[in-house]
Amino acid sequence: MKEQKSKLKLQVMSVTTILFIVMLGLVLYDKERFYYVLNNLVMNFLMTNVGWAVSLVMLFCVFICVFIIVTPLGNIKLGGPNAQPKFSYMQWFGISLCTGIGAGVVFWGAAEPLLFAMEPAPSTGFAAGSNEAVLWSMLHCFLQWGFTPYASCVVMGVILSYAILNMNAPFKASSCLVPMFGREVVNSRWCDAFDAISAFALTGAVAGGLGYGAMQLSAGVKAFAGIQPNMTIYACVIIFMFLCYNASALSGLRRGITWLSNNNTQLFFLMLLFVLIFGPTGYIFNLFTESLGEYMNSFFSASLFTAPYPDSGLWPQNWDMYWWVDWMAYAPLLGLFMVRVAYGRTLREFVLIEWLFPALFGIVWFSVFGGTILHAQLFDHVDFYSLYKSDGAEALTLSMFNVLPLTKMGKIIMLAVITISLVTQCDSMTVTLASMSWEGSDAKSEAPVFLKLFWGILFAVIALIFTVLGGINGVKTIKSFCGIPLTFLCLFTMIGFLRYMTKRPREVNRDFVYEAEVATAPDNGEPVAPKSRFLGRFGW
Repeated sequence: MKEQKSKLKLQVMSVTTILFIVMLGLVLYDKERFYYVLNNLVMNFLMTNVGWAVSLVMLFCVFICVFIIVTPLGNIKLGGPNAQPKFSYMQWFGISLCTGIGAGVVFWGAAEPLLFAMEPAPSTGFAAGSNEAVLWSMLHCFLQWGFTPYASCVVMGVILSYAILNMNAPFKASSCLVPMFGREVVNSRWCDAFDAISAFALTGAVAGGLGYGAMQLSAGVKAFAGIQPNMTIYACVIIFMFLCYNASALSGLRRGITWLSNNNTQLFFLMLLFVLIFGPTGYIFNLFTESLGEYMNSFFSASLFTAPYPDSGLWPQNWDMYWWVDWMAYAPLLGLFMVRVAYGRTLREFVLIEWLFPALFGIVWFSVFGGTILHAQLFDHVDFYSLYKSDGAEALTLSMFNVLPLTKMGKIIMLAVITISLVTQCDSMTVTLASMSWEGSDAKSEAPVFLKLFWGILFAVIALIFTVLGGINGVKTIKSFCGIPLTFLCLFTMIGFLRYMTKRPREVNRDFVYEAEVATAPDNGEPVAPKSRFLGRFGW
């Protein structure tokens, strides 16, 4: 037991736990004042005065992803020239999709297109439900769930994968500082502080997502059992989710996350085809085509939309910029998780699988689900907007199936997709934080069971307490607050990584010379992840 204690990184665990205990105490003491101060500090001050810089950083992340794809930097193989991949492309894509944007698209895929079309930013002057509002709505859905948000996590994943797999840096978020400062930095207090704030931000982000998921699954309970969502239902759903994602986390990456992600990705495509075929197919294709054109035409102006006008209503601060800092709260540790499946792949493959294809999937998903609910609202006069105002965004995705055939079957499959998406996201972050809390862990090893349980329980307890207290928005604001400083810390590491790579020696063909640690290293000898018995021929 003494040996285990000496290996624990208590600073990573204690800072997160203490800060959330303090936050809970403040909520219990004076909930209204706590949220008022926090919201004014984050939204009315930081977002207004710093949000513009966050938008620029996110656009910079997109440029870096494109740069890696089209330059010799993309030729570098993670793990060295002799490293062999352990996951197929389809397995890798499934893991990336379900641990990244999966939980978000199932919650917002129908809600955001409707909400933005009926409540466009005041500064646009568009009438609710107008043609201009619909196109503007889809443009910002593509922006928030397309190429921009995931770029931050992928760039951090690239830096961490290179540092850990090619420079033999430790398996922790602060290893992204190694290319800039050298390996000796990993034992500094600066790295401890980076790991601690990353863990705190991620815990708030995952707990917030778990709280949103509980609301959405509670809407499913209402749809099937007629029981109005209440605190007891929320608690039961979160406890159920806790049991599921901890069981998956304890089974490990190859059995738990890989199996769940593969099957859930197949359900994702099944739901897309179902809604596309039985929904307003022609309208969906027309909306997708024109929205894609608007997205391509207005990408830069929409990416830098700040609305510095008296009638802005802080719309970009509350939506676009909120999502940017939310993704930044995930970036260091989601990037760290990506390291575990990247061995044997080139940086170009990394960016394509982790960034390009999930972004394209998000655009298609919002087109199909958004197109279906918008058609029902605007053409069939089904008032989903009133449902949103009365029951919230969590009710919209399942209610959308009321306008499709096989309603009950569609809702059941969708509930399975929602559940598995939340489980895989919480599972992946549980194992990542557990590994980062254990000295000497690496991308191949599994952390001790008690550490996985610690983080899994912490996620559930925070989500449960703040949902029951009606304060999940407080957790949302907290993770935004953490995402803002992480934005600039991540920018610092990105610039440092690019600067380091410009100084690396090149071969005659302009390819980069491998680091001495992996230049002649053999493959790590890990077995290839097993494929599906039925769909293995397709790479699953």
